[in-house]
Amino acid sequence: MKCPTKKREKGDKKISHGNRVIIGLPLNQDKQGDTMGRRQLTLEKHCRGSHFTWGERLKLQYYYAGSNGYRKERRPTVLGKIFQKSRKTISRELRRGMVEHVLSEIPFSRIEYNAEHAQIDAEEKMKYKGPLPKSGKHYTLVQKISELILEKQYSPYAVLMKLDEKGLWPEGLRICEKTLYNWIEAGDIPGVTIEDLPRKGKMKRRKGHGGKKKHANVEFAARSIEDRPKEVLKRLKAGHWEGDTVYSSKNGQRECLLTLVERKSRMELIVKIPDRTAKSVKKGLDWIEKQFGSRLFRKIFLSITFDNGVEFSDVLGLENSVLTRSRRTVLYFAHPYCSSERGTNENHNGIIRRFLPKGTDFADIKAKSIRKIQDWMNTYPRKILNGSTPLRVFKEEFELEDLSIKLLEAC
Repeated sequence: MKCPTKKREKGDKKISHGNRVIIGLPLNQDKQGDTMGRRQLTLEKHCRGSHFTWGERLKLQYYYAGSNGYRKERRPTVLGKIFQKSRKTISRELRRGMVEHVLSEIPFSRIEYNAEHAQIDAEEKMKYKGPLPKSGKHYTLVQKISELILEKQYSPYAVLMKLDEKGLWPEGLRICEKTLYNWIEAGDIPGVTIEDLPRKGKMKRRKGHGGKKKHANVEFAARSIEDRPKEVLKRLKAGHWEGDTVYSSKNGQRECLLTLVERKSRMELIVKIPDRTAKSVKKGLDWIEKQFGSRLFRKIFLSITFDNGVEFSDVLGLENSVLTRSRRTVLYFAHPYCSSERGTNENHNGIIRRFLPKGTDFADIKAKSIRKIQDWMNTYPRKILNGSTPLRVFKEEFELEDLSIKLLEAC
């Protein structure tokens, strides 16, 4: 026996989806109702990626819940065909409009799309969209944005945080990060393009480099990264660092940088050392200890995670104080060829490369120039720190606001 199938009636809209055809409800009935007595929502044509109207949101709610005579449909791809919008637009709209409905029986709650909630959320966000800058209007603001991006190498998010901090917004205007990206893409910030943004406005996958790094023998890795306390992985407590060396890819250039970043605050320390040897790395860490003093150093440097490079093979020399000969920190070692285990350090090294590209001869770079890079990184507003800076968070974590430490002061 053949299963009965729904016949398409005259006026039904045919929507192709791959090799299938979806029979939709009539879309152009009069507003009073259709043959089943339902009130019909008229759907206007929209280009892909356009904003949802109130009527569309209400219709999306009916489709998602399978109510008011609409067949249940939750797949963004299919809904995109119905509403003539991209899958991403549908997914974003559903995500923004989800609310929890409390039930009187098991399972006691249900997550559903709510058109009214989505509409209120959209209208609220429209308040912060702000007008597009026009010639002669908001000139000072546009110039400041251009300056922060071109001269300070700030990201759009960091620009907004700096404008908030300095109170530089014109009266009645405050835009969001997405709007600033739109301004830049539209050419409304003179002299600034997406190419001028950090990472050119998009995240890039890290590619392996051709050069091979020498790794120390397993015997040096006295403590594997797997032995680190859970609080280190979850960044629950400040005082745990990641370290590495940044060097030139050109042959014959010996001088390099010892870089250290605190995992919770993202505080960065950069020290220029003569070469990538265990002796030079130890001297670099000794110099940092002398800047803080042995007692404060032990408090701030609870642990350091390095890779298995031969320059970090002097475990005892790095762990023991140059001032008191007692233990000053604990070392952990990442697995060979697993740079992602020190992701924060690798990311910060990438920022340093924006100022000192590969092939730079570090012998020509003065200590003051390196210090300026360090200061820039530590006073840069970070989204992951809710707009605060690494230096501010670092001082708060260790209660250093009233202490004068030369290494932390701007040069």
